[in-house]
Amino acid sequence: MTHSPEPTAAPTGPNAPISPASDGAPPVRRNNQAVVILLIIIALLLATIAGILILRSTGGSASAPSATAEATPSGPAPSPAQGAAAVPSLSPEQLQILRNEPKRDPNDARAKGSADAPVVMTIFSDFACPYCTKFAQETGPGLQDLIDNGTLRIEWRDLAQITASSPLAAQAGIAAGNQGRFWEFHDAVYAAADPTGHPEYTQDSLTALAQSAGVQDIERFKADMTADATVLSVTQAKDHAYEIGVTGTPFLMINDTYISGFAPADAVRAAITEQAAK
Repeated sequence: MTHSPEPTAAPTGPNAPISPASDGAPPVRRNNQAVVILLIIIALLLATIAGILILRSTGGSASAPSATAEATPSGPAPSPAQGAAAVPSLSPEQLQILRNEPKRDPNDARAKGSADAPVVMTIFSDFACPYCTKFAQETGPGLQDLIDNGTLRIEWRDLAQITASSPLAAQAGIAAGNQGRFWEFHDAVYAAADPTGHPEYTQDSLTALAQSAGVQDIERFKADMTADATVLSVTQAKDHAYEIGVTGTPFLMINDTYISGFAPADAVRAAITEQAAK
């Protein structure tokens, strides 16, 4: 936009010309000119504002407002045909969150696969989540060979929020893990769950599942399941998930990519293979 020069003000003083129609009143002429100038200025301002609004609506603004980075990526799970390609590009902040999450602790009772595996899949899950049940029943078994050949490591994270008994089930998982039987307990729980429903758990039902999973010391299991430290651990795990932006289950972090929601084995394998190649 060009800048228009302002009109020159009329001369003043004893020698200033007087309009024949002014009847000897120069202030009237000056006031009329001032009104014209004011109208011109208002018109220019309105035109400028309109131009700015048009540019913003078409994306042509010279300086778009910066968006605050989300704490963690989110979005729909990729379809089998899309695989990991459905994941949008990540900001540096999002990428850092993904890279910070794996612990690779060889003593982690709720992890399986080599701590040195090139790919770590961190799964946020809930024992009462139907899509988590579907994932455990259908997708998980299709990844076992990648664990066996050293390509994949899986690390579990509790996000117990679906039902009122979700935290208790997560506490039972920790208690089973204390005796080295977390994944056996995991398999027993999900095998008994309906992938179309939201199971409710009690201490008795979870104890029965622990027994079927081969947990040896049932009294210790019961004590660990309800211990204050276990309750706190599940609460802190949920808080951590929310802090990094994970609010739904299942949610998979796979090295530098992610899958939000249920995905079949082919899609998850595609993401793992892509990350392993890097």
